Amino acid sequence: MLQAEFDRRHVANRRYSLRAFAAFLHIHHSTLSQFLRGKRRLTARTVRALGRTLRLTTWAIAEHCACEHEAAVLAAVERAGFRPDSRWLASMAGIPVDEVNATLQRLLRKQKLRMERERWHIQ
Repeated sequence: MLQAEFDRRHVANRRYSLRAFAAFLHIHHSTLSQFLRGKRRLTARTVRALGRTLRLTTWAIAEHCACEHEAAVLAAVERAGFRPDSRWLASMAGIPVDEVNATLQRLLRKQKLRMERERWHIQ
């Protein structure tokens, strides 16, 4: 979402910089750079704040939040010492337990995750 919007603005004005885009979003340019390079995870709170600034629809913001939650849960499943427990996943992913459970249901429905007793497999 951020990369697409930056690219759109950069194409319209070749002199439009990452720093200008960060100033528009009211975040530090290094933070924006980390988001774009995947070095820093976007939280749902950040997605909502940036989505409002970019004037995204409520549905689009919710969809982006869901994607971020899915990525966080899948990363936690791949961690060493993984425990198949919603509370553990919530603490590792940094999202509420209810959101973890909803995210697990979405991942199962999309067949991105398969659960067995003590092992879960990312598809």
